[in-house]
Amino acid sequence: MPVFEPASATDAVFASSYVLYSSCSYLNHTAKNILIGTAGAAGLFLASAATANADTAHKVAKNDTVWDLSQKYGVSVESIETLNKIDQNSHLIVTGQTLQIPAKNDARQQEDKTTEATHEVSVKDGDSLWSIAQAENTTVDKLRSLNGLAADENLIYPGQTLKVSGAAQAAAQTQTTSANTQQASAQTQQSAQQTASADQTQQAAATNAQTQQEASTAANSEASQQQHVQVVVSANHTTHTVVSGESLWSIAQAYGVTVDSLRQSNNLGATLVAGTTLTINDPAKTPAQQQTQAAQQQTQATQAEASAQTQQATQSSNNAQQQQTQQQTQQQAQPSSSSSQQQSAPAQQQAQTTQAPVASSSISGSAVAAYAQQFIGVPYVSGGKTPSGFDCSGFTHYVYAHFGKEIGGWTVPQESAGTQISVSQAQVGDLLFWGARGNTYHVAIYLGGGQYIAAPEPGQSVKIGNISYFQPSFAVHVN
Repeated sequence: MPVFEPASATDAVFASSYVLYSSCSYLNHTAKNILIGTAGAAGLFLASAATANADTAHKVAKNDTVWDLSQKYGVSVESIETLNKIDQNSHLIVTGQTLQIPAKNDARQQEDKTTEATHEVSVKDGDSLWSIAQAENTTVDKLRSLNGLAADENLIYPGQTLKVSGAAQAAAQTQTTSANTQQASAQTQQSAQQTASADQTQQAAATNAQTQQEASTAANSEASQQQHVQVVVSANHTTHTVVSGESLWSIAQAYGVTVDSLRQSNNLGATLVAGTTLTINDPAKTPAQQQTQAAQQQTQATQAEASAQTQQATQSSNNAQQQQTQQQTQQQAQPSSSSSQQQSAPAQQQAQTTQAPVASSSISGSAVAAYAQQFIGVPYVSGGKTPSGFDCSGFTHYVYAHFGKEIGGWTVPQESAGTQISVSQAQVGDLLFWGARGNTYHVAIYLGGGQYIAAPEPGQSVKIGNISYFQPSFAVHVN
């Protein structure tokens, strides 16, 4: 008899029929037909059962979820995930992936297998899902499934009763939760993408704004530099080279212009450097004219001093002649000497009375002003009273001492060197004071025309100032 190897259940049935047919050849034709029909029906039944129990393949399309497939094929989410080894926490499937969908009977049998006798535990203080799963020889996911907990839920509390075996609680709710979890995950990913896109847009906008701001700042800086470089030079102008000790104010005073005009006509920094060449627009005067005026004042002062000395010498000579005449008269006529002495005494008194005003008038305000300007540039020295260095009162004392006038060594005694007058009444050579009488803190010599000369403060030197910028409190006309 030939050996027949069946390839399937149906083939096995036919093989059995073939053996029976061969062994029982004595059966009549009717019995053969019945046996063959019975064998065919059995084969069809087995084929149908095999077809019903076979798994269905499904290729994952875009937007498919495990929940959607469970609803479409009428099986549970857990059966699909168990058959295809899908992570039951993330429920992640990929577009194009081929999934095996279990038959309904297989899924139901699987669910029946998972149905066990219910066993519960009571949660104690300090318990967690993980510790209970370890103690009961199960998994955290199974505890969540049995107790209707969400896939990401870990919160349990003392006294709570948890199933560790038995039928799953609220399976439909768990499936819904899984679907919601997947949808929420998709929304979270989409939101994250949108947030990242928004962040990139904001970052690009911020970068663009910063670039525009830097460009604007650079443009403004360039415009400012251009504006700073552009200076105003008038047709009537001259130049001046800065020397050590000069300031914008002293240069402006020397040329009869303002400090603002100097800044407008020159590209100046914060510090005025010696050797810098300045442009002077529309000068009202020149330093040469000032020097000429100072020389003229000095000449006038010298002439006045010489004239005073000449007058004094003439007066002394006249006095000597009168004394000689009186002596001769006394020798020639002694009886009349008493009368002559009486007559000569008034003459001597008159001569002496005439001599005193001459000595006082020898101090000319113009001479004082001219002499004082010889010390322009002498550095300020606190307590200084010589040309090697002056303070304000030391300077005025030195100038007036040159003319034989003692006015005191500091500001308060100098207040009493003459008659106090208002600043508007000050004349050339008068003293100007700053501060209340008896408590003055600065003194200068008036030059006329709103100008004065003084040793100002440490770090500066003797120079000319203007009462418009530094208003004195009162003046003293030196007697």
